[in-house]
Amino acid sequence: MGFWGGGAGAGGWSQGIGGQAMGPRASRTADGWDDEEIGKVYDAKVVKRIIPYLKDYKLQAGIAFACMIISAVTSFIQPVLIGLTVQAGVDHNENRVWTLLAIMIVLAVVSWAASFTQQLTTAWMGNRLLLKLRTEMYDHMQGLSLSFYDEMEVGRMISRLTSDVTVMQELLTSGSLTFMADIVGLAVVIAVLVAVDWQLALVTFAVVPPLVGVMVWWSIHAKKAFVAVRVKVSALYGTLAENVSGVRAVQSMSREGENARRFDALNQENRNANVWAGLLSAAIMPVIELAVAIAMCAVIIVGGLRALNADSVDVAHLFFVLTAFTLYVTRFFDPIRDLVLQYTMLQRAMSGGDRIFQVLDTVPRIQDRPGAIELDRVEGRVDFDHVDFHYVEGVPILQDIDLHVAPGETIAFVGHTGAGKTTITSLVSRGYEVTGGAIRVDGHDIRDVQRRSLTRHMGVVLQNPYLFSGTVRENIAYGRPEATQAAIEEAARAVGADEFISRLPQGYDTVLQQRGQNLSVGQRQLISFARAILAQPRILVLDEATAYVDTQTEVIIQRALRELLKDRTSFVIAHRLSTIREATRIVVLDKGRMVEVGSHDELLAANGVYANLYRMTYAQEQAQKEQALMGEDEAVARRRHGDFAPQPAGGGQ
Repeated sequence: MGFWGGGAGAGGWSQGIGGQAMGPRASRTADGWDDEEIGKVYDAKVVKRIIPYLKDYKLQAGIAFACMIISAVTSFIQPVLIGLTVQAGVDHNENRVWTLLAIMIVLAVVSWAASFTQQLTTAWMGNRLLLKLRTEMYDHMQGLSLSFYDEMEVGRMISRLTSDVTVMQELLTSGSLTFMADIVGLAVVIAVLVAVDWQLALVTFAVVPPLVGVMVWWSIHAKKAFVAVRVKVSALYGTLAENVSGVRAVQSMSREGENARRFDALNQENRNANVWAGLLSAAIMPVIELAVAIAMCAVIIVGGLRALNADSVDVAHLFFVLTAFTLYVTRFFDPIRDLVLQYTMLQRAMSGGDRIFQVLDTVPRIQDRPGAIELDRVEGRVDFDHVDFHYVEGVPILQDIDLHVAPGETIAFVGHTGAGKTTITSLVSRGYEVTGGAIRVDGHDIRDVQRRSLTRHMGVVLQNPYLFSGTVRENIAYGRPEATQAAIEEAARAVGADEFISRLPQGYDTVLQQRGQNLSVGQRQLISFARAILAQPRILVLDEATAYVDTQTEVIIQRALRELLKDRTSFVIAHRLSTIREATRIVVLDKGRMVEVGSHDELLAANGVYANLYRMTYAQEQAQKEQALMGEDEAVARRRHGDFAPQPAGGGQ
């Protein structure tokens, strides 16, 4: 597209995104944002940040904690009662047997009721905590500066908002209480075993040191295996998303076979990583079962030898001890099983919590100053007072931009890709902050104005019109959800969109496919124009709004543009001569500096940079227009059927 700009990267903004102007935050590697990181099993900083989220649910948390203690104690005390029941039976004490059985039944009911209440309470808390945390993150993310999104992958942000929040919910509710219940149960078992027979207790505990050694070895290798799984899955999903999103390029270059081979290789690596992780997970449980069997055999052997070597044996007490120990050996290792199963959950939760709080701790780079004023109404006067801007210190993007725009003027920015066109328009809406000079709207430095009150009076139409899931009506009313049907239709008629909308299957209630793919590029652009005009902005930005439409479709777009620009202060980034000619003034940018300013005729008469570049591109565009005029009858016929001319290759339709 030559001098007049080009595509999605036209302007200094894209340079900032592309690399040279990335901010310091772009260098994140292993700082907790990466999906490959596995957290600690216990992170005091994360836990300290989590606790305040429970302050609104103190009563429910207290009830859940009390129920967890009751459930754990009543459950883990049962083997003692069973042993006492056996002892009473051996002693032929029938009354005691029935009393102990009644106590066990009551405790079982109490344990069930406590467990039910705990789960009900934690589910109630968990859903509200999930709502609170996810809403807080979403609101915070919506307020982060554009520069943050330049440097952070959207997929990772979505992961923070979904999977990380979900795993945190599990930790805050069932996970943490299950972990504590296991600790309480383990403490009860140890206390009872020592109280009943400390010698047999030592025999039972003898298997613990070797088991701990195995667990340490396992945890080291398991951590590496789980990291490898996440890395392979991340690579697999990344490749899948890239190939699906770029399927047109894949098919146009016949890359299906090569991409399939590469995907298969990644899939094989992912399978191997999962198999190894699965083997490690499967191997630890048999080890614990083996420890249970060894401990139980040791207890029975030692108890039997004690009975054989003793002169007199209290048979009833021996039955009590062996019964209690046999049952408690299993109960002793149950919490250990659970803790092993929760090991990775705790790691994921701590890692997810760390990433969540890093997002919440991210301070928007652009914030309203204390006492910032609110703009109730805007006339549309915009002054650039010697504006400088850079993304990275020492790499200037804009230098000494001095431009004063009267209300209702249309200013066209032209220049080579990277000249700074899009950056200027982004500074007006405070998407980025000037690093030198000032931008004033109606005499107010925009840094002293509440940003939302500023953007409320602004409208932006991008070269890639972004339509959201929903109906045509909802997309037009996106900036003014309260708009009436009459106002929506009036906005559509003003830009010439009503004609094709009325021919859609359900008219304004037609549901759009993802990003409006069931409409042509020209139709999507007209809807974005209708959206802008309905919002009634006083300041309008058009960023290459006709970049992806052919010359025939541009005729329709130009009519809509004239209505859209009427009586509004407008900043237009364009490569089409028809749009540039009609601008009040044209600003020629070169390497971030203003080199020429004037109307189309004035700049041609000056025979400078604009005139030379105009002549270079005029012949090509004139030929396109002649071709469009020759096919005008066909274009009219297509419009009658609700369709626009096909877009050029690469238009993204």
